Amino acid sequence: MQHAEVEAKNRGCIMAQVDTLSFQAPLFYQKLGLEIIATVPNTAKSPERYFLLKKY
Repeated sequence: MQHAEVEAKNRGCIMAQVDTLSFQAPLFYQKLGLEIIATVPNTAKSPERYFLLKKY
């Protein structure tokens, strides 16, 4: 992830955005400095979804 961020900055990117499900990696991305900016609540057929953003 750090290599990807360096490359993104070198290419002029100003932010990174990811989305993940509750059972996947929200804490992983938060530890990398991304902030949760929105969530979609879980339903009977789908787990909660998190949208995360990090500005450079």
